[in-house]
Amino acid sequence: MENKIDGSIRFLAVQLAATVLIAVPVLDVSSAHGVAGALFDLPSYLLVFATGLCLFIRHKTVWLLGGSLCSMFLGLNIYQLLFESSNLSATMYTYRLFDCILVASLVAAVFHFFKYPYLDRRQHWLSPTASRYDVKIPVTMNGVATETLDLSYTGARIAVNQGQSFKLNQRVSIQLSEIDDILCQAKVVQVDPNDICVHFEGTSDHEKELIRQWLLSQK
Repeated sequence: MENKIDGSIRFLAVQLAATVLIAVPVLDVSSAHGVAGALFDLPSYLLVFATGLCLFIRHKTVWLLGGSLCSMFLGLNIYQLLFESSNLSATMYTYRLFDCILVASLVAAVFHFFKYPYLDRRQHWLSPTASRYDVKIPVTMNGVATETLDLSYTGARIAVNQGQSFKLNQRVSIQLSEIDDILCQAKVVQVDPNDICVHFEGTSDHEKELIRQWLLSQK
């Protein structure tokens, strides 16, 4: 196995960033008396707060929504800083500029360092969250030998050999020779030039537990 990284560690960093985003409106309101007024208007506070909440939810679509909300926050306040700065005192201008930089930096760091390949369509809305591990083990996919690039008990990212092609929602069979020769039926949920992501379907609770225990044993 190479490059073992528990996905839960990455998510802890995201949770920390989300907590800071949620705390920004609270800290701004608590310090408003010291700067003779609130730093932001209500829409800005709601946008930052909602961005933080979105990052707490471990799903790609919700994260994209959080990124959109953050962009709206930045656009609104950058416009005000550029074109309505005469309405702001020097102190409020500095505070607001600092908060904008903080929010932008946190969200950019989350999306750059933790989003890919950490989140993908393998994560279903109502299923339990599964930690992903960056592991390389040999597997057989549709009878052809290849290897995983990451693995969880809900799915895997698998290298694609030259000449192979796959389509979204295509069904494939995955044999995990190193984990009791488990044979998984899977659906392709993401296609990239050199790899695909698959979500296991019809995997029994016993087989999921075997995969989970094997992954834990590799730490």
